[in-house]
Amino acid sequence: MNYFSEELDIEAGLKLSRLRIVLVGTSHPGNIGAAARAMKVMGLDQLHLVNPVRFPAMEATARAVGASDLLDGAEVHSELEQSIEGCSLVYGTTARNRQINWPILSPRDAALEIAQTETPVAIVFGREQAGLSNSELDLCQRSICIPTQSQFKSLNLSQAVQIMAYELRMAHLSSESQKQSSIGQEKDPLATASETQLLRTHLLAVMALVGYYDPSYPKLLERRIGRYLNSTNLRHSEVQIVRGFLAAIEQRLGSSAL
Repeated sequence: MNYFSEELDIEAGLKLSRLRIVLVGTSHPGNIGAAARAMKVMGLDQLHLVNPVRFPAMEATARAVGASDLLDGAEVHSELEQSIEGCSLVYGTTARNRQINWPILSPRDAALEIAQTETPVAIVFGREQAGLSNSELDLCQRSICIPTQSQFKSLNLSQAVQIMAYELRMAHLSSESQKQSSIGQEKDPLATASETQLLRTHLLAVMALVGYYDPSYPKLLERRIGRYLNSTNLRHSEVQIVRGFLAAIEQRLGSSAL
């Protein structure tokens, strides 16, 4: 099920295209292919490889399953510095607490931060067995740690890429959705306090007109109606609809409640 429109998907895709996934010292070419597949299905297409043990390779193409174009376009570097050149923010992934002094974020928190960044960003993944070295992490401004359970932290490289790619996609889709929602809100702002109060007065008056409400014996109805209207985040247009409906009732009855 697709919860987001094609328009949102396109807008998010444009921003995802500026994100780099960097794999350092990958020993198994199949992991490179699986990572490419994980990237493509989430809309990421910038794959950078630093000193892969073996690439290109048939195993990488076989595991890519439809994402061989990412392998064809992958940039191979001899140094990590080359792969992150031009990036304003670099996130290094780690599974261990190394008593480092820079922020350690979850994939979700990192993705939310990245979604608000307009410049190129790199996310660096280390070797299958050893991860990133301390000197490589020193080149990163942030660290990402996937919160696996403490007794079993073994996570395949491509699975780690998939988790991060998913969080990035969801964060960018949500960001674009919020932007479109804010545009719609500008066209139809929230009802003002006075508009809500006038609606409350009009509603109670029509309730009294049809015999549903007795102003001389109000009990808690007035307060409850007011509380309900204040909790619904009514838009200006919605207030107009309800008041128009109330006016139609008055017209049908041949009497004005106000």
